[in-house]
Amino acid sequence: MRRSPAPLLRTVRPWIVGWIAFHAVVAALGWLTAWRKNEGDESSSSIRRTLTHFGLELRPVNPQLSRVRVDMAMSGAEIDLTGLPRPEQGIDLTLRVLMCGAAVRVPADWRVWWRFRGIGGMGGDGVVARTHDEHAADVRIHAVVVMGGIGVEAG
Repeated sequence: MRRSPAPLLRTVRPWIVGWIAFHAVVAALGWLTAWRKNEGDESSSSIRRTLTHFGLELRPVNPQLSRVRVDMAMSGAEIDLTGLPRPEQGIDLTLRVLMCGAAVRVPADWRVWWRFRGIGGMGGDGVVARTHDEHAADVRIHAVVVMGGIGVEAG
């Protein structure tokens, strides 16, 4: 005797609908938050981005850039600073990451300092010059990560 797939489908369907509804709610809340919180564009001296479920490619062009803040959940980001000259005072990059990853690309001769807190990982590609002096760094990365990762690479 062969069993019908209907009982299995009835059992699994609420879980599938719940999973899709959860992602739809998180995406909608992320869009609403981004609409209210995003600041600046690639030519601004201070940039803030909030995103969920989507990717971000950010290539700032303002030589006076001083601060970038990215808050993201279930998404990914690529921040490319290679188009900028060496900053006089340094650039503060704040990343708050939940279940996603980010790649930060810097010129090979820049010094990078970072502070990492959370569950996940952060590392350089071996070419990036990491410094332990926060004030001497060209880029200061402040990272809070939950189940995600951040990579720093030379461009």
